[in-house]
Amino acid sequence: MNPLQSDMMSSTGKTIRLGRILHPERRRAAVVAFDHGLHLGVIPGVLNPGQVLEDLAQAGADAFLVAPGIARAYASVFSGRGAPGLILRLDWTNRWREPDMLGSEEGRGRMIAGVDDAARLGADAVLAYMFLGYQEPEAEARQVEEVARVARSCENLGIGCIIEPMARGLRVGDNPYRPELIALGARVACELGADVLKTDYSGDAASFRQVVQAAFRPILIAGGPRTPTLRGALEMVAGALQAGARGMFIGRNVFQAPNPSRMMGVLRSMIHEGLDVEAALSTLE
Repeated sequence: MNPLQSDMMSSTGKTIRLGRILHPERRRAAVVAFDHGLHLGVIPGVLNPGQVLEDLAQAGADAFLVAPGIARAYASVFSGRGAPGLILRLDWTNRWREPDMLGSEEGRGRMIAGVDDAARLGADAVLAYMFLGYQEPEAEARQVEEVARVARSCENLGIGCIIEPMARGLRVGDNPYRPELIALGARVACELGADVLKTDYSGDAASFRQVVQAAFRPILIAGGPRTPTLRGALEMVAGALQAGARGMFIGRNVFQAPNPSRMMGVLRSMIHEGLDVEAALSTLE
C-alpha cells in the first residue's frame, strides 16, 4: 500500500468515526463526560454506570467519554444501530483530587492506554489532556510530546483525535478561564493535529469568540464542576453555542441533575434544535 492510499484510508476512517459523534451536517454534538471515576473515584451519579449510560443514551447523548474499564464492561451500550459514539480517555491525572483524598497541588498525569487499545475496543475517537502552565517547563514539553504522539497514531489508524487543552499549572495563577489562555491551548492543540477540541468556557459568549477564532477545529466545551444553578448550566451551553462552539462535553451537570434524562434531552435540544434558555428552563421546571 502506497502512502497516498494509506492517507486516504485514514481520512475515510476518521470521517466515518467522527460522524458517529458530530452530526454529519450540523457538525454539532451533545457528549456526556463519564470518565470521572478514573480521576476521582466514586462520586454521586457514577455508582451504577451501566444504568446511567443506558438512560442517557436513550435520552439523546450523541457520545460518551469513558475510561477503558467502562468501555469494556458496558460494550453493549455502544453496539447496534443508533448506538452512541465511544470516546476513549487515554490518560489519568491526580490533579482533580482534593488534598485529603491524596491529590496534588499541581498534579501529574500518565497515559494509561494507546490508540491501538482504542481501536481494539471499537472507539470512534480518543481524548487526552494537554495541561499548560506547569512550574517546570520540561513537564509541559513532555505533555505536548505525548499528545502529539497520540495525534500521529490517530492519523495512522483513522481514529478521531480529541485534545483537551487546559491552563492549570502553578504558573497560571488564580484564573485559568482567561480567554487568551484558553485560546492559546486551543490553537496549540489544533496545530498538533486535533480533529476536535474539548476546552474550558471563558464565562461569556463575547470572550469565548476569541477562543473560537483561534481554533480551526470544532470546539466542544467542558462542563466542569456542577454549576450552582440550573440556569447557570443552561446559559453556559447557550453562550458557548452563540460564540461558535459546536456543543459540549458535560458530565456532572447531567448525571448529577435531579432528572438526568430530562436534562440530557434538553441539552440535546439546545445543541441540535436551537432551544433557548427560557424554553429549556420551562421544560425542566
